[in-house]
Amino acid sequence: MANTGQMLLVLGSLILFSILLPSVNSSLLYNDRTLVSTHAELAAMSIAQKIINEANRKVFDEICLTSRPTSATLMTTPAHLGPDTGESYPNFDDVDDFKNLSIADSLTMASVRFSISATVTYVDPGNPTVDVAYQTYIKRLRVSVTGPYLVNPASNTPVQITMEQLYAYY
Repeated sequence: MANTGQMLLVLGSLILFSILLPSVNSSLLYNDRTLVSTHAELAAMSIAQKIINEANRKVFDEICLTSRPTSATLMTTPAHLGPDTGESYPNFDDVDDFKNLSIADSLTMASVRFSISATVTYVDPGNPTVDVAYQTYIKRLRVSVTGPYLVNPASNTPVQITMEQLYAYY
């Protein structure tokens, strides 16, 4: 009978431990998912910035390679934005060649395949958040990156990293 008190304490602590263990495991798992997701987001931002940096080194428009256009109407039409015949990534020569870019990257984060896509549009000079269907002196490059570990750890929903850059011809 003298051990009954100790036995109840041991039994009570085992019950308390079994109640708390799933909660602790869940917290640790959530922290691990958050860490992996954050690492993937940083890698995705790095990839998107790399594409934008590559576009920064290109001329504004194909016509700028051979002349100085005096009117926006001399620029590539919106329907013809994109790589010219024979051009492919990474050998683009102007910003709008990045339109409809669709590539994969598995080097930035070992064993993780990121999907990269890009669009290029002309924008309204008075309101550069608005895409327009005519030539202007301003283009927007929008780069999006998706991947298997780009998820919101709280809801487990996919996250897409998108970065934009405006290019203007002066």
